[in-house]
Amino acid sequence: MAVFSQKKNPEPAAPAQGPTPAGSQSSLVGKTLLIKGDVYSEDEILIDGKIQGKITVKNRVVIGRDGDVEAEIDAREIVIKGKVTGNVRGSQRVEIVPAGSLHGNIQSPRVVIADSGFFEGSIEMRPRDEKGKASEEKTADHPAQPHKGTDAAVQPHKGTDAAVQPTPGNEQAIPHKPFRK
Repeated sequence: MAVFSQKKNPEPAAPAQGPTPAGSQSSLVGKTLLIKGDVYSEDEILIDGKIQGKITVKNRVVIGRDGDVEAEIDAREIVIKGKVTGNVRGSQRVEIVPAGSLHGNIQSPRVVIADSGFFEGSIEMRPRDEKGKASEEKTADHPAQPHKGTDAAVQPHKGTDAAVQPTPGNEQAIPHKPFRK
């Protein structure tokens, strides 16, 4: 019978591994690793260490619970489970989980902030297609209108057709300043 044969396989069979599909690899920045400077990747990055500088990723960035990032982050999707100080731009989505904290501005069409996630900054949400084009078209379609009682022109508010009215004593609009460390 074959079940009780005396032949033994001298080498254990290794699991068959096909080629790894593009975009499915991850890079890990471990707890004891500190990176100062620019980081670029086309694959996912998992950060449990510390990065200071700029992070540009074509795929997804996950800042782990032990991650401490002082950088601008530009990626398709950003998940914050640790601490981030700096502006983030997610071309599809930015998420802050309950233990995560972000001190900086968010620019993304979809933003998720969990109930006990911490966020300090501003959020700009626009569909990817409208960036750049949308604000130019709206300004051209809706020229500045004079404010009631003054000759001051009022520009439409970003993302809406409603005009922003200056408050008494502050006839000029105050431009938004980006978050700085």
